[in-house]
Amino acid sequence: MMMNAVYLTDKETLAYRQTEAPRPGPHELLLKVGAVGICGSDLRIFKNGDKRVQFPRITGHEIAGEIAAAGSETTLWKKGDIVTLGAHIPCGTCRYCLQDLGHHCRYGESIGYQTDGGFAEYMLLPRAFVERGSIQRVAAGVSFSEASLSEPFACVLSGLKKVNAAAGQTVVVYGAGAIGCMYIAALKKIGAEKVIAVQRSAPRRQFALDFGADLCLDPASENVEQRIMEETNGYGCDTVIVTAPSSAVQQEALTIVKTLGNVLFFAGLPKGTAGELNTNLILYKELNVCGTHGASRACHFEAVQWINERRLPFAQLITHTFPLSETESGFQAALGKDGLKCVITPHGEG
Repeated sequence: MMMNAVYLTDKETLAYRQTEAPRPGPHELLLKVGAVGICGSDLRIFKNGDKRVQFPRITGHEIAGEIAAAGSETTLWKKGDIVTLGAHIPCGTCRYCLQDLGHHCRYGESIGYQTDGGFAEYMLLPRAFVERGSIQRVAAGVSFSEASLSEPFACVLSGLKKVNAAAGQTVVVYGAGAIGCMYIAALKKIGAEKVIAVQRSAPRRQFALDFGADLCLDPASENVEQRIMEETNGYGCDTVIVTAPSSAVQQEALTIVKTLGNVLFFAGLPKGTAGELNTNLILYKELNVCGTHGASRACHFEAVQWINERRLPFAQLITHTFPLSETESGFQAALGKDGLKCVITPHGEG
């Protein structure tokens, strides 16, 4: 069987090709890709490459679809099952895997990096992923595009757990892209008293408000530190979540958070842009400062529950949809930050 796929053949070079569809072995699955989201990491690989990615490679790891064929030795899955995927292929035996932290596996791989991903009509789910990765069933009525948000939303939930997000808190979220808006919506859902977004782009400030932010500040025209102190009676906010890749923002987060507060760094910094942090603020304010990257299988399972139960307006996060043949246009839209989430629907069934 032939299929269409989009290969990253070099930096900033995508090729739409017809190729032979993979055939699953006894312990493997063939997935008919329904939707695949364009992640910020896909864009970084596109622009800069990655040491884990050898060209040509089909990238894309935010995936939902229908099982088109199941190997003879697979027992949990059958043709026709609608599923969404995690991104990691853990080894299953290292220290991290034994703690269900396969996203930190010392020896594992990731979909769309060392193995082909979702920018294709079909993709192979290898035995290691079928046995140790995260494959979750999607509820009836949930679209492929909505289901493809399970992987990034799992990362959001993982971050919220690290900072012990809870009802009654005041939280500042820097950045109102797709990830920032997921954080905003989830925080309001769990009962945050006040969520304040910080975003330069006027359209994205409106997105932040649409997803539940109580206030949205423009750092180009407002003194963010002063406004946060005004909103918190001079104490500072309980938690700051930084989804913007800026060392200056990381430093500012330490100044606006309260004593004994929490700071979460979600976005990595571009190479060569790392700045200095005033660690005295961490020391004397006794701050909990942490990073978050990826998500465990348990977090992915929980994220799918949120999507299946429609706890948030996930469909509203998807502002752009493209057919597979227009994947490059999707990448350019995502790079241009025209909206929130850009999704590719290889079979037009998003």
